[in-house]
Amino acid sequence: MLSLYYKPGACSLAVHVLLRELGADFELKHFKAEEDALKKINPFANVPTIEDGDFHMREGGAILTWLCDEHQSELLPQKGAERAEALQWLMFANATLHPTYGRLFRANGMTLNLPDKNAILNDAGAKIQKCWDVIDEQLEGQSYICGEAFTVADILLTVIANWTPGLPIEVTFSDNLKAYFKRVSDRESFQNALDAEDVTYKAAA
Repeated sequence: MLSLYYKPGACSLAVHVLLRELGADFELKHFKAEEDALKKINPFANVPTIEDGDFHMREGGAILTWLCDEHQSELLPQKGAERAEALQWLMFANATLHPTYGRLFRANGMTLNLPDKNAILNDAGAKIQKCWDVIDEQLEGQSYICGEAFTVADILLTVIANWTPGLPIEVTFSDNLKAYFKRVSDRESFQNALDAEDVTYKAAA
């Protein structure tokens, strides 16, 4: 059986939601409770990490892509421009939006002179806001990031959005974005994953 090492509400939640969307057979392993086992297969002991017998994999974007391909799921179209667009937005979430949140969280935990710290926080916050503004523009007149088809990119974007209420600076969501987050987070797979991880979804409020 496939195991998912996770941290509640973290980017591993996107893999958790996808596994439920796919109807996969899996078990959850909390990263702290299973830390020794996790370190044996992932030298960084971070999440998400998956394990299935001798096979193991890390890096969220790669895991999400692999799972969709293994299940031949239209959550990531198999070819053509539709696949390219879905991959583009998945990687935007994974490689542009996610690291910007990470930079802000790290800066907030640093011991720095207040003006220096505020400058770093404000810069990261401005970049996060710009990312959501770009996403908001893309969503204009359509239900999901790639149009009317729900894709794996929507899952990861909606997971990351829920980190925003905990930021030390203000990032605002338009009504359009909030409706999008609600549309995605109301899916049965998403709600069941939230319940299993004991996470409350706040970004759509």
